[in-house]
Amino acid sequence: MSKSLVEFKRFLVKSAPTLSEYEKKLANLIVGGFDEIAAVGSAGGRRGKVLAKLIVEKGEAAPPALKIAVDEVGANESEIVRLTKVEVEHFRGFSDKHTFEFKNPYTFVYGPNGTGKSSLCEALEYGLLASIHEADSKRILVSDYIRNATSRRSAKPVLYGDTAKEKGIEVKADPRSFEFCFIEKNRIDGFARVAANTPVAQQARLAALFGLEEFNTFATQFNDSLDTYLAELVGKNGRDLAERAKVLAGHKATLEGLPEKAKVAETRGATLLSKYPECKDLEEIKAVLTGPEGNGGKQKENNTEIGRLQNLKTATDPGTDVILASVDELLRLIKEKAESEAFLNQYKDQLSLRDLYAAIQGNREKFENECPACASELYRDGRLVVPVDPYSNAEEKLKYFDAALRAEERIKEIRGALDLGWRDLISTIAKLPASATAVGFAKAPEVGSFSAEASNAKDAAGIETFLRAVPAMRELLQELKDATATHNGKVEQSKAAIKKLEDDNLAITKDLEEIVAISTLVAANAKSEKEATQAIEKFNQENEDLIREAEAEKQGVARSLSYSISYDSLRQKLLAYNAGLPLALAADLNEKTLKFYNEINKNDHPSDRLNSLKLPTAAGERIEIEFENGDKCDALQVLSEGHIRCLGLAILLAKITRDRLPFLIFDDVVNSIDDEHRGAIIDLILNPEEIGKRQLIVTTHGEDFVKRLENAVPMKKYKETVTRIDFLVPFAAKKITVKLDSPRHYLTVATRSYEEGRIRDSLSYIRKAFEEELNRLWKKIASKNLQAQISVGMRGPGDPDLMSLATGLHKFLGGKEVAVFQEAVPHLGEILGYRDKHKVEWNCLNKGTHEGDRAEEFDAVIVRRMLETVIKLDEAIEAPQA
Repeated sequence: MSKSLVEFKRFLVKSAPTLSEYEKKLANLIVGGFDEIAAVGSAGGRRGKVLAKLIVEKGEAAPPALKIAVDEVGANESEIVRLTKVEVEHFRGFSDKHTFEFKNPYTFVYGPNGTGKSSLCEALEYGLLASIHEADSKRILVSDYIRNATSRRSAKPVLYGDTAKEKGIEVKADPRSFEFCFIEKNRIDGFARVAANTPVAQQARLAALFGLEEFNTFATQFNDSLDTYLAELVGKNGRDLAERAKVLAGHKATLEGLPEKAKVAETRGATLLSKYPECKDLEEIKAVLTGPEGNGGKQKENNTEIGRLQNLKTATDPGTDVILASVDELLRLIKEKAESEAFLNQYKDQLSLRDLYAAIQGNREKFENECPACASELYRDGRLVVPVDPYSNAEEKLKYFDAALRAEERIKEIRGALDLGWRDLISTIAKLPASATAVGFAKAPEVGSFSAEASNAKDAAGIETFLRAVPAMRELLQELKDATATHNGKVEQSKAAIKKLEDDNLAITKDLEEIVAISTLVAANAKSEKEATQAIEKFNQENEDLIREAEAEKQGVARSLSYSISYDSLRQKLLAYNAGLPLALAADLNEKTLKFYNEINKNDHPSDRLNSLKLPTAAGERIEIEFENGDKCDALQVLSEGHIRCLGLAILLAKITRDRLPFLIFDDVVNSIDDEHRGAIIDLILNPEEIGKRQLIVTTHGEDFVKRLENAVPMKKYKETVTRIDFLVPFAAKKITVKLDSPRHYLTVATRSYEEGRIRDSLSYIRKAFEEELNRLWKKIASKNLQAQISVGMRGPGDPDLMSLATGLHKFLGGKEVAVFQEAVPHLGEILGYRDKHKVEWNCLNKGTHEGDRAEEFDAVIVRRMLETVIKLDEAIEAPQA
């Protein structure tokens, strides 16, 4: 099963609760035809055409429920779960035929550089991937790259494996499934430095890391819509009918629009009728407005009233107030004239002396203190000495004469004002009869008599008599004034009434126009409906057969429409799922990578451990790390080369465990990882909870590394767990030489040496096994978060004596507060008890054995007992702990 199909099924399982019936039917069609669909893209609508064909052929019978689980089980049964053997001949360094069997879960391959380890790994790589990374990087054809230099021939290796149902079947190369089964230096560096690549290379690395490249291509290559492609296969008669029916588009549009137009006409009519509640229809409204014959009605009544009101004219002010004011003024002038004439009559006889008095006054400067007439002295010592001062008397008389002259002048002015005022008054009074008549004044005859009396006053006496009689007419004049104001008020009211009538007529005109418009609209609607209905009936008669055939297609068209709608929805959900995958997968990878990285670095300083880690999910992003002290950094910027490679290994292991790959091939990992981290890597990859639960094939040129690997496996499980392959250094012909089942497991070798009678060698390996067990025990104690601070004795510079370490551990485990590894305590005690009982053997166990150190033989029985005790200690260390 391809990665794309697996991921697509995951998408369907996750989305199942939100999928509609037709989305599930479509999903089943896609799963059923997955290979054909995934093989084509959106270019030229190829995928859309394939899907449309599937829908037409199988869409009706597609099940409405998702069927995924059964298929998944069937697919898993055909997957390779472990490798069993590989046959190579004429391949790279192999000129002869070799068969390598992988009988046990772990296969440890050792050989110095140049002995053929890489050829074995490349044979596995070629068998699983059908390609070799080294050949691709050097741009060498694989057929040339695999050719053996000695035989000049090339042959493809044959790889065998087991599935859940079959054993020993030939493995077919599948890069998509097996790409991450290999871990070697280039892959470690590549993924450690994923953020340092070009954007294109980085994107390729990320796609491979998340396993999304294939699924991303599948998910994004669906055409935007299926409408076009379904239309090519479904509803041909319907499309032909639709093409012919285009001529009816206008008629159908007319019929579709008629209800709205009728509603408009109805609404307009109802609005008009609401203004005339006494009328039942528009014709009654028209009769009310214009009369039955069209020349009467309310409109004519309004026009008649407007004519009448327009004949009313505004009357001018009759001037009654002016008349009364003028009479009062004239009477005042008459009175003033009489008073001035009386004053003037007092000086009428003396006016002739005025010139004499003026002459006396004129000679005053000439005669000074003398009388101008008699030359008598006037004043003496300041006192008047004559009866009258001629000069003062003349001055006083002249003052009276001036007042009389002014009075005379004033009389002339009053006469002129009286003449003018009377003429104006007569003129105003003469208009009163006409004003009274114009306003319909009831006392117009009295006003006429009043005007006649004014006209009959001819002389001053008659005028004065008339004027003095006017105040008695004040009430009549006021009534005339009020009548005029009342008349003018009515005229003003008539203007407002005329405006109202004119507005009413304007509204009537608009209503009449609305009646015409509504009637026209109703008539036009009726005409349009008739013409459109006739055209459609004619079309239906002419295309009767085609209409019947198109009707028969409707069920298929409806089904296609349902699929088309479901396709749009399912495609959007698939795109959203695809867009969210990197973040979702990165979260899991981040957690596992962080865990593995810290396990690889568990023996480093605590400051080197990480608190969090975030892998890039898109090109251009960096690997972000956070140390336990809270510092956040770019991994490539701050990590050492050794830690960067540890990070690359952690990423690959996280990918492997997340994808649950069944087997893992390490190609000489010691080339990439420094010595300080190898012990932690051994603990990590052999941990049965994570990586160690799958098949492992580990190659290495490091002899110490392979020893540590082997001895990390308890002796009790060694035989059924480990397969050993050694590549030997050739001394003769340049060909690969292999030695099988040559263990470096100390207890296994010690047992074999004892059985072959090599007691000294056996004791030597017992010591090495005991040393490895003590180190392993110490690490396990530390893993329980116990502070295992052990005191050891030192004979001098260097490592402590082995027994000193054993004594320290024995003392620690014997403490009251320690409850773990109690099964190991008696066996440690037994080993330590050999100190006094068997000093020779115990001394060798403590210090080691060396050729020539002693001539006598070791006691085989004691050595056997030591071997048995160390084996029991190994089992006790591996026993489950609470």
